[in-house]
Amino acid sequence: MDAVLVVLAYLIGSVPFGIVAGKLRGIDLTERDVPGASGTFRQLGPAWGMAVAVLDVLKGMLIAYLTSFTDAPWALPLMAAALVVGHNWPLYFGFRGGGGIAPTVGFFLWLLPQLTLTAMALGLTVAALYWQLYWKRTRRSLYPIPAGAVVGYLYALFALWGKPQVFPAFLLVSVVVAIRGIRIVQNKW
Repeated sequence: MDAVLVVLAYLIGSVPFGIVAGKLRGIDLTERDVPGASGTFRQLGPAWGMAVAVLDVLKGMLIAYLTSFTDAPWALPLMAAALVVGHNWPLYFGFRGGGGIAPTVGFFLWLLPQLTLTAMALGLTVAALYWQLYWKRTRRSLYPIPAGAVVGYLYALFALWGKPQVFPAFLLVSVVVAIRGIRIVQNKW
């Protein structure tokens, strides 16, 4: 049953709401931007971007809820990773997906709400400062949300150190998001 839930996590993660939003608007978002919440925000506007972010967070929360039906200790970390792998490389749309931040937030918001909200607040504060003090003028580096997310992820990794139930899951997800982030940056430059 646990292996089936890991596969299900990937398949649910592979539902790319940014691509769906683009198709509803008559465009292929993958040709213009990364089809996650931030790319949708940049290409389709704030309302579409927020809707995609909420749906991607809910997708993560659904998978976190499904971890309550697992028996093996390896299932939770693999389900978290499968969710984000599915989001970043979706089966249904040629393996071109988002960056993985929103489903990560949803997954860990369900399991660890206080830690996740603290990491989000820290990341969004850094993103706002980065945008205001640097990116707004130069627009030559990482976008503000991923830059802030790096800080939020590092904070969460530090805070989860020594917690064997969830640290491996967050570490796996962080590696998957980092790999996707590096690929996005390489493609932009």
